[in-house]
Amino acid sequence: MEREFDDMDDLIGKVLAGEATAEEQLQVEQWARESDANKKYYDQLKTIFEKAASANVQIQFDTDAAWRRVRQRLGQSSDSKFKTQSLKFKVEPGYWSALRIAAGVIFLLGVGYTIYQWRDVPVEIFAVTSDKVTVQDTLPDGSMAFLNKKSELSFEYNAKEKTRRVKLKGEAFFSVKHEEDKPFVIETGEILVRDIGTEFNLKSYPDQDTIEIVVTEGEVQFYTLKDNGLTLKAGEKGIYSKKTKEFQRIEKIDTNTLAYKTKVFSFNNTDLAAVISLLNDVYDSKIKLINKDLHNCRLTANFKEDNPETIVEVIAETMGLSITRQGDEILLDGKGCAN
Repeated sequence: MEREFDDMDDLIGKVLAGEATAEEQLQVEQWARESDANKKYYDQLKTIFEKAASANVQIQFDTDAAWRRVRQRLGQSSDSKFKTQSLKFKVEPGYWSALRIAAGVIFLLGVGYTIYQWRDVPVEIFAVTSDKVTVQDTLPDGSMAFLNKKSELSFEYNAKEKTRRVKLKGEAFFSVKHEEDKPFVIETGEILVRDIGTEFNLKSYPDQDTIEIVVTEGEVQFYTLKDNGLTLKAGEKGIYSKKTKEFQRIEKIDTNTLAYKTKVFSFNNTDLAAVISLLNDVYDSKIKLINKDLHNCRLTANFKEDNPETIVEVIAETMGLSITRQGDEILLDGKGCAN
């Protein structure tokens, strides 16, 4: 493909210099008509050529100085048998025209190659979306992304700039394939996240005031274009407030941050209302507490289960609650807790 493009550059150069055969002229005209991009490319090079060819070219030769430099390189002395001579020659008017054409062709081919490099830079684009279920996918660079529900992700790799850029709306866990010469940067709202050999979870829903990141391995830069932000290491959490434009570092993270991905829950003296809210969020279930006094009940338990009904049954058995099902709703009822 590259060879074909180089050949066409050569043909265009010959056409613009007036050296092409009728067949070559026809070939270039047909190529230019094949697409708007080809036509635009040809017109650009024609304009460049015409400007180069119309320029006043002035070249002055100091032959005596040149001869002296040659003698010095050859190590000859001033009394050498070779005598310096002043070289004089007459320049025909047509010479400058030919020189302008030659300069135009050289300039044309150089700029043509630059344009070729620019217009043929491969930009790889990849997109992943999730709606009612979580989605896991491998990005083109080998990195892994696990999207929570109602999330959107787009990945773009620019081969010329060697940059990997991701745009995220929603929540996703990333396991980044680190490449020092190919930065991996995530844009989400006004926040930027740059990986430094990393696994992390990024939560950024447009309707929420905060953007949150939890680093599970390596470290990341969590910042904006106007603020250097935070450098976070494994086990740390960063929160950015869209309202105040401030960053906050939290060193003790919520163990259930990745529950939507792992289906592993760890509750330590957690109020029952928060437990039910998390289960409903992760499983998209409809579990309800009938007696409002149950909200303050505390639960300490660990679950690794992909079935919310099983978890509800264990909670009911542990806390002496009753279970009633109405359609797709699961209703929990019982006596409230004093404290």
